[in-house]
Amino acid sequence: MFKTVSLPEVDVEPLGDMMLDFLIERDKEEPFIDFKETLSISKESPFAKIAKDIFAFSNYGGGFIFIGFREKAKTRTPDVEPEKRTYLPVGLPEDFHIDQADLQSKFNSYTDSPIELQYREFYRTYNESSKKFAAIYICPSTKVLKPIKDGIYIDEGRRRVAFNRGAVLIRRGTQSLLATREETGWIEQRAEKTGYRLGILSGQPDRMQETIYANLFEVTKIPEAIWTALPTQTEEEHKRDLRIIPWTVVFRYWNGRIVTFEDISREESPLWDKIDPNTIRIEPLSAWLGDEDKRHVVIEILNKEISFLARRLGLLEEPKKQKFYYECDGDYRTESWSPRFKTSSKITVAQRIYASQLKSYIFWHIAVIGRFRYLGSKLLLRLTPTMQLTSDGRWAVFGPTEGTVITRLLYNRYNSSYLNSLLFWASKLAEGRASISLAQGKIHVFAKPVESKIDVGILSDRPTAEPIQEIPDIELGEEKG
Repeated sequence: MFKTVSLPEVDVEPLGDMMLDFLIERDKEEPFIDFKETLSISKESPFAKIAKDIFAFSNYGGGFIFIGFREKAKTRTPDVEPEKRTYLPVGLPEDFHIDQADLQSKFNSYTDSPIELQYREFYRTYNESSKKFAAIYICPSTKVLKPIKDGIYIDEGRRRVAFNRGAVLIRRGTQSLLATREETGWIEQRAEKTGYRLGILSGQPDRMQETIYANLFEVTKIPEAIWTALPTQTEEEHKRDLRIIPWTVVFRYWNGRIVTFEDISREESPLWDKIDPNTIRIEPLSAWLGDEDKRHVVIEILNKEISFLARRLGLLEEPKKQKFYYECDGDYRTESWSPRFKTSSKITVAQRIYASQLKSYIFWHIAVIGRFRYLGSKLLLRLTPTMQLTSDGRWAVFGPTEGTVITRLLYNRYNSSYLNSLLFWASKLAEGRASISLAQGKIHVFAKPVESKIDVGILSDRPTAEPIQEIPDIELGEEKG
């Protein structure tokens, strides 16, 4: 017998590892996916062909361009084992690099209605070799997107035109083509809805005022000063001696000095015998936040504070991404908390499942990535609900196949469910109080997300408690006998 579960809402970033692994494994071009062997934005390059695809993707409703993949030739060398993939992951040269701002500027020169382009360079391992790739995410347009000039490029010395000024382009199958009158009407309707859609919605937008919550939390209290001193040990010696210092003491080596929020002028400080007291400095934290290099150090210390808080609360950590999740020592685990509209509720935070892609039983865990950000002149904590797979309820597992499992688990995403998960993690980190307390009370983060009011609302959205009826290729519940 198998249980039906409600999966908590999570955020899958368009160019996050989870999404990239899932789409690359599809290994075929679709209306929203295109593969290219290389990309150039130089003046002499045929960038107009890429711009044509960007126009078409955006009008269609968004899409991805993956770079570093060569279409397999129809003929094969008899003595070479046939490659199973349709698009071969040949990779890009190590010195390949495109600045996202330059890419954005290059495309913007073709339109008077710029759209946001997301760009990322990343590595994946194929045949035991690490290779470099790149990806572009094209977001949906909020109007019919048209070029303001011809898309001219030179190919083998000949002048060619990828598109004409004012053309309406759309993805039809796996090609970027001129839209028909009917398709242009469809683009207009799709674009109008996109203009009002805030996040991933299941319903139609309306024009009622709505409260929009961010996944950002405001820092309401910080120390006035930061302490630094020269260490009596090298960083390497300290790492060997680390067990002597309590894990609750957060500090960092920077420019040969120890940096911390801890008052290291007291002899009872755990760091007292690790520093030269004659070199102690007390500096205004505001000055550090005003300096870009020093600000990064402050952010790193704050992120370590989040890690130590999670550890104290009994959470496990996937350290490369600063992702936290609950351990599970049974078939499933639930946690109690107080949501917005109830005094108490339980949420499933982990469960054992059978993943047919992996041909084994694993555990899914709701998880959260917690990192500080400095925006404008404000310190903010960003919490990103996500998911983690483990082999035994504790140890994290990774890889492209695991990524497809997660993506399929999260194939339906809704605003209310995402907000529910966000508030759950904020409540847990705050231990039910109004603020998340860090650095032994020196730092407070308001446990309610930053919000704003806008004159566009959501007519309907699926309730958080509604179960997901079907999860492709994933069997949930107890082990089959």
